[in-house]
Amino acid sequence: MIDNNFMSKVSSIPSDLSDHIAVIDIGSNSIRLVIFKTRGRFPFPLFNERVTCRLGEGLEKNSHLQPTRITAALETLKRFSLILQSLPNLSVKIVATAAARRAYNADKFLKPAQKILNQKIKVLDQQEEANLVSLGLLSNFQVSHGLIADLGGGSLELVYVNNGELIHSTSLNVGHLSNKTASEILLMMRNVSWLNKAKGTDLFGVGGSFRALGSAYIHKTKYPLGMLHALTISKMATISLLSQIGSEPPDLEGIPEGRRFSMPKASEIISCLLSVSKVNNLIISGTSIRDGLIVKEISGDPKSTRHRTKDPLHVACSEIASHRLRFSSINEELFKFIKPCIKTGNSYMDSLNSKRLVKAACLLSEYCWDEEPSMRALLAFKKINALPIYSLSHPERLWISLTIFYRYNGVKSTAEKPVISEFILTEAQQQYARFIGLGLRFGLNFCAGINSNLKYIKLGVDKETLTCKINTEAGSLFTSQNQRRLTSFAETLSLKEKVSCSY
Repeated sequence: MIDNNFMSKVSSIPSDLSDHIAVIDIGSNSIRLVIFKTRGRFPFPLFNERVTCRLGEGLEKNSHLQPTRITAALETLKRFSLILQSLPNLSVKIVATAAARRAYNADKFLKPAQKILNQKIKVLDQQEEANLVSLGLLSNFQVSHGLIADLGGGSLELVYVNNGELIHSTSLNVGHLSNKTASEILLMMRNVSWLNKAKGTDLFGVGGSFRALGSAYIHKTKYPLGMLHALTISKMATISLLSQIGSEPPDLEGIPEGRRFSMPKASEIISCLLSVSKVNNLIISGTSIRDGLIVKEISGDPKSTRHRTKDPLHVACSEIASHRLRFSSINEELFKFIKPCIKTGNSYMDSLNSKRLVKAACLLSEYCWDEEPSMRALLAFKKINALPIYSLSHPERLWISLTIFYRYNGVKSTAEKPVISEFILTEAQQQYARFIGLGLRFGLNFCAGINSNLKYIKLGVDKETLTCKINTEAGSLFTSQNQRRLTSFAETLSLKEKVSCSY
């Protein structure tokens, strides 16, 4: 049973007094400080610093933290403490994981650390850590069925999810700083009675070791999208990568420098997990226990992962868009404008949810409007592909960015269509992105980006005809340029167009 009330034990300043939320995550390998700007559902990181202190190094020898590692960790916390003191009205959450949890002499670190930070450090037990890992992922990414694995320096958290709900979880005392043999690791995993239920599902990898594995994959395969979160690696490719890293000497090409020392052990642990669980594809996650902490902070104390009443994608896009408005928010009205056309393209989107993605594109339709006009299309494409939104797969992210590319570029050739979309999206998905993008371009041009003007125009699709009805009072808003854009919009899906001024 997963305890959903555990965060009531975490010390913090009340959030209604806070302008920002800061999280210090004291792990076995690194200590990280992240400061979030949040007054909504989408917390944006304003500051993010990670220092490799290896607090848990040597822990397995005698279950004690080493003096040199304690000193390194305390020096890092001194810097972090001064940074936090510089910000008023700050809600601070400080948690420690496996190293502080397992060490007999943990107080040798915790007592001076708490004095430096002037705040109690919450040492997460195994269940709490597994809860936060899963909550951070499930609150941002659509996971119906699969195994979540968070590999840290001192522990491996495993969570089995079915129908979007947490079913089983456990924490194993093995991490990439461990000196356990492969036989010992396999035995630990085989003793997890429920792990066989994950057979044939996807593995969602959380933590720096998994991200390093993703970096190696992108480097070696020349994968066109650099975003690590939601990167999907086939089982065969994953096994091949792990074999190369575990070879002698290890092939560490593409692995970030700071991860190279521990990747052979990390790859051994991941290989053992693949062998025992018999999972399928590996999906890299950019989330962490910090995301779980933030969800708890801004959402109260939900009783399950089903507490979300709104799609996190739409919440994130809406809050991002609110910082780059022209006149007023037009995004919701724009979705109502384009919505009658969505059903036309359902067969074009294959497995992608067209309604969900079209709404996200509408919410981001003014993103980059304040950039230099000739560069807006490509800048929007690149920036949307890099947005720190965790609720998108790679095809979904590329579809939205390509749609906004066409919203700015239209059919002109001054900015060539980004080639990378051809490697991830089907031709039909690319065509539908162009269709919706040109539709948004037409609508925004007609209304001049002003929300109230959209009430004068209605779109519809009648068999093979795109209909456009314009209120006679606003007939002068429909220009010859609008006519050309409407024609381009319709022709994308080989539709005829019919304009009337009669409602």
